[in-house]
Amino acid sequence: MTGMPDCRDIEPALASYVEGECPLPECSRVDAHLDACPVCRTRVAGERAARELLQARRDQLRGCAPARLRERCASACAKGPHPAVLSASAFRWMRWPLAATLLLVAGLVGALFLGNTVESYAAQLAVDHVKCFTLPPDAARESAESLARSWEARQGWPIRIAPAASGERLDLLGVRRCGSTRGRVAHVLYRWRGQPLSVYVLNGHLPGAADVSEVDHHPHAAVKRLGEQEIIWSDRGRTYAVVARASVSDLQHLAGYLRQQME
Repeated sequence: MTGMPDCRDIEPALASYVEGECPLPECSRVDAHLDACPVCRTRVAGERAARELLQARRDQLRGCAPARLRERCASACAKGPHPAVLSASAFRWMRWPLAATLLLVAGLVGALFLGNTVESYAAQLAVDHVKCFTLPPDAARESAESLARSWEARQGWPIRIAPAASGERLDLLGVRRCGSTRGRVAHVLYRWRGQPLSVYVLNGHLPGAADVSEVDHHPHAAVKRLGEQEIIWSDRGRTYAVVARASVSDLQHLAGYLRQQME
């Protein structure tokens, strides 16, 4: 029997894997390793998040760097990339000067994944929310109940999906499986008041998340990341997150409706 490759064995494949260009046999090998290695799984999630964040926020980020960072980027560009560190294939998608982008990625990954568990998880969900609404599905053709049954049949664990509600100006679009460093999550996509809204369901308890009974008052219940407001809570072994670009009070109101529908 072939043993599980160690982290060094899959290192050369990670760049193409994150870009979605990994050949199928190599991709399967990386998938198998990531299933068994939380360290590499966290690394890949971080690299994907940084890549997707830069793509989604490129226009905003171009003009917001402080003068000191611009000076460091200019200096790094003048010196050129270090051949032992950089892989050209890993950064083909970037349009900024390579060394400048690396400095920005380092700062963004630090901001995203340092700090407490709730805030790190919130940052990952904010990136996924932006990514999934780049090409969102049309309005769902199935009912919320039918989508929930299909999810359980495919994924092996049940979820409750809140239906569309005209009174809340809430339209149901569909459900997808997304990933995070905490594991696989159900991502339910909506339009709320015409704007993107996501509901995430993690099949497990997130340390530090507010209990459902205190979600409206716990300081970790409301988290803002990358311009997206989030309400996060745990209930009966599951962790829920509602993500949208809205005020805390408006999102708390909608989260209350969603909690009632998902009980």
